[in-house]
Amino acid sequence: MGAFRKETGADVDEELRFHVETLVERHMAEGMTEEDARRKVMARFRDLGGTRTALLREREKEANTVQRRLFFDGLRQDLRVSWRQYWKRPGFTAAAVTTLALGIGATVAIFSVVNGVLLNPLPYPEPDHLVKLWNVDTRSGARSDWMDHPDIRYWHAEVPGLKVAGYASTRVTLTGIGEPTVIFGAEVTNGLLDVFGLKPALGRDVTAAEDVPGGPNVVMVSYGFWRERLGGSPDALGRTLQFDGESWEVVGVAPEGFDFPDHARFWIPQHQDEAQCGHGCRNIRAVGRIERGTTPAAVQERMDAAEARLVRTYPDVHRDDSVTFQPILTAMVANVRVALWVLLGAVGMVLLVACANVANLLLVRATDRIGEMALRATLGAQRSRIIRQLLTESLLLSLGGGALGLLLARWGISATVHLAPDGIPRLQEAGLDGRVVGFAFVLVVVTTVIFGLAPALHMARRPLGAALGTSRRTSGGKGTDLSRSLLLSGEVALSLMLLLGAGLLFGTLRSIRSQGLGFATQHVERFHLALPRSRYDVDAGTRFFEQLEDRLDALPEVAVAGSSLNAPLSGGHISSPLTFPDRPPVDRADEPGIRVRPATVGYLDAMDIPLERGRWFTRGDRRDNTGVVVLNKAAVSRFFHDEDPVGRPIQLHITWGLVEEPVRTVVGVVGDTRSSSATEPDVPAAYVPEAQFGVDNLYVTMRLAPGARTALPAARAILKDMDPYLAVTEMERIEDVLGREMAPTRFYLTLVGVFSVLALVLAAVGLYGVVAYSVSRRTREIGIRVALGARGGDVVGMALRDGVIPALAGVVVGIGGSLLGGRALQGLLYGVKPQDPKTLATVTAVLLAVVFLATFVPARRASRVHPSEALRAE
Repeated sequence: MGAFRKETGADVDEELRFHVETLVERHMAEGMTEEDARRKVMARFRDLGGTRTALLREREKEANTVQRRLFFDGLRQDLRVSWRQYWKRPGFTAAAVTTLALGIGATVAIFSVVNGVLLNPLPYPEPDHLVKLWNVDTRSGARSDWMDHPDIRYWHAEVPGLKVAGYASTRVTLTGIGEPTVIFGAEVTNGLLDVFGLKPALGRDVTAAEDVPGGPNVVMVSYGFWRERLGGSPDALGRTLQFDGESWEVVGVAPEGFDFPDHARFWIPQHQDEAQCGHGCRNIRAVGRIERGTTPAAVQERMDAAEARLVRTYPDVHRDDSVTFQPILTAMVANVRVALWVLLGAVGMVLLVACANVANLLLVRATDRIGEMALRATLGAQRSRIIRQLLTESLLLSLGGGALGLLLARWGISATVHLAPDGIPRLQEAGLDGRVVGFAFVLVVVTTVIFGLAPALHMARRPLGAALGTSRRTSGGKGTDLSRSLLLSGEVALSLMLLLGAGLLFGTLRSIRSQGLGFATQHVERFHLALPRSRYDVDAGTRFFEQLEDRLDALPEVAVAGSSLNAPLSGGHISSPLTFPDRPPVDRADEPGIRVRPATVGYLDAMDIPLERGRWFTRGDRRDNTGVVVLNKAAVSRFFHDEDPVGRPIQLHITWGLVEEPVRTVVGVVGDTRSSSATEPDVPAAYVPEAQFGVDNLYVTMRLAPGARTALPAARAILKDMDPYLAVTEMERIEDVLGREMAPTRFYLTLVGVFSVLALVLAAVGLYGVVAYSVSRRTREIGIRVALGARGGDVVGMALRDGVIPALAGVVVGIGGSLLGGRALQGLLYGVKPQDPKTLATVTAVLLAVVFLATFVPARRASRVHPSEALRAE
C-alpha cells in the first residue's frame, strides 16, 4: 500500500504541475507577465496541499473499486472453473463431498448436543447468578447437597446478597380428575420463584406463613398442568385438588416453562416440623441467587462467617461442616460434561480423518494437473493466482460438504436424542440454532484450510514452468509422496485412538454386565406403590402390604413377593445416625451413619439376597415386640470388624411414623447388594421390619414362578380390587432397570463405535486409494521389473510398502496418543483401565488387518499386470 501511495502521489504531483503550468502559459498569452500570471494561478489554488490530498483520496478510491471488481471477477471466474472441473469428474466430486458431509454432519450433530446441554444459558433471568448449595465434610472432603430445613432459612436471613430456597422432590396420587394418577412435584420453602427471578403466571407462590408445621394445604401448579388438567382457566385459582386423599387449594400457576426440579408439576410447602426434624435432619436441597452487585467471593466469605456462628450454636451436628456453592448449570451437567466433551473430541477426529482423505484425493488430482498449472504459469498466471484457484476449489467442496452435512446433522440430532438415556439434562434443547449454524460455517472454513492447504502448498513449491513437458504418467515427486504418507499416518493414528475408545467402553459394558449385583435380575418384576396418609396410618399401611403380598403369593405366576422402601437401583435412600448401647458414648458429630432399608417378610426371597447368618424377619416382628435389625456385610465389616454381630444391640436415630426409635437387636446378616449403582459397592445398611418402622410407600417385588412370563397385569387387578383409588408407577422388570443403569455407557459406546467404524472405513478407503494410485503411476516401472524377471511377490511387496509403512507409523503414533489421552475416558470406564493392554492389542490387530486388506488388494492386482500391457500404457 505504501508503494501504491508513493507512485500515486508522484502522478498527482505531476498532474498538478502540468495544470498550473498550463494556466500560467494561458495568462501569459493574454499579455500578463510570467510573475503576475503565476501569482494569479497560485491565488486560485490557495490550498494546493488540500487539493493534492483530495486527488490522492479519489485515486485511491478508484483503485480500490477496480481492485474489488477485479477480485470478485476473478472469484467468479475461479468458481466457474472449479464448478466445471468438478462437473467433469462426478465420481471424484461425489466421493469428496460425501466424505466431508459425513465428517461435518456428525460433528455438527454432536456439537448441537454439547451446545444445548452445556453451553446454552438456563432460561431464567441472569442465569449466571443461580447457584446450588453444598454441605462439605471438613474431615473427609465429601460433599452432599442434602441440607437442614432450618439452615436454609438461616442462610437466607444471615447472608447478605444471597437469596436461598429449599426443595425436595416428591410424588402424590392425584384423584378426582380422571383416573388416579401419580404426579411428580416438590416440597419447597417459600421464595423458590423469587430465587429464579420469576413471577407466577397467575396467583402467587408459596409464602413463609404457609411453610410451617400444620400450615394450610396450598399448591402452585405448573403452567402445563394448569392448561392440561384445569382447562387453562383463571378460575382455577381457589380450586381444590385431591393429593393422596387430602385437599389442596390452588393459589398460583408457575410461569410457562418452569418445571424445576425434575420436571415438577406442582409445588407445595414442606410443612417441616423442626422439633422432630431440625438441625442435622437433612432432607432438603437448596438453590440460591447471588444478587446483583455482589460477587461470589464476597458471598462465600459471608457464608463462611455465618456457618462459623452456626457451628458455635449447634456443635453436635455442624462441627465438621462447611458450606459452598457452584453455578447451578455446572451442578446440573456435572455427570455428563466430560462424556459430552469426549464425544465431541471423538467426532472431531472423524472430521480430521475425512479432511485427510479429501486432502489425499486433492493431492492425487493436483499431481495429474501439473501440466495444466504449468501451462497457466507459462501464459502469465502468477503463483498466488494459481494457489487462489486451488483454494477456491477446496472452498467449493467444503460448501457442498457443509450443506449436505447440515442435512445429515438434522437427522443425526434426532437420532442422538432418540438414543440418549434419560439422565442427560436439557437434551431437548439440542437443535440447529444460530450458534450451531455458525459452528458449521467455521467448520467449512477450517476444513477448507486443512485439506486445501496441502495441494496448494505442493503447487506453490513446484517449479511450474519446468513442468510443462512432464508426462502425465510420472510420479508426483518426493514431496507429494511424503505429504500423502503423513496424511495416511494421521488417519490411521486417529482411527486407532477411536477404536481404542470404543474397545474400552465395550469392556466397561461387559464388566457391568458380568458384575455380581447381589440380587436376582432375571424373572423378577416390581412396581412402586404409595399409600395416601389421609387414609392409611402406620398400622393400616402395614396390614395393606401384608394382605397385598399374600394375594400376590397366591398367584400362579408368582413364586414369592416382598417389598422394600429402597429397592436396588431405585436411586432413593434414607440414612440415620447409629449408636451402640453396649459401647462408650461418643459426641453426636462423631456418630457414624448407616443406610436404613425397611422391608417386609418376603423381600429377601423375592430378591434372592443371600442370608449369611442368623435369620430374616417374620410376621411376629411387629411394633409391640422387640425391635430387630438385619445388617449387610458392609455394615458388619465396618462396625464389628467382621465379628459375629448377631445378638448385639444397636440404635437408629430416625423417626418415621414412630415417636422414638427403640434399641434393636441384630438378628441376622445378609449379603451386600449394588443398591445405588451397578458400579458402586454397597454401603453399610440396616434392614428393619416395615411393620416396626411405618412406611407408606414401597417397591413391591415379585419373583416369577418357573415358566411365567409376567405377573404385572394380575398384580394391577389385585390392586384395583383392594383400593381402586391407588395409582401405581414404575411397573417394570428388573432387567429393564438394569438396562437403564447401563444406558449411558451403551449410548457413549454406540456413538464412539459408529465414529470409530466410520474413521476406519475412511482410513481403509484412503489406504486403498493411495496404493492403487501409486500402482497406476508406476505401471511402466512394474512392467519393466516383471520383464526383467521380478516375481509377483516382489511386486506385491513393493506396492505394499507404499501403504503399510505409513500405516505402521500411524499405529505407533496412535498407540502413543492413546496412552497419553486415555485419562479423558477415565470417568466413563469401569472394570477396565484406560491403558488396558488386552484392548489395545485387540484394536491394533483389527486395525492392522484392515490396513493389510486395504493395501493388499491393489498390490495383488499390480502383480498380475502383463509387461506388454504395462509398456503399452505409456
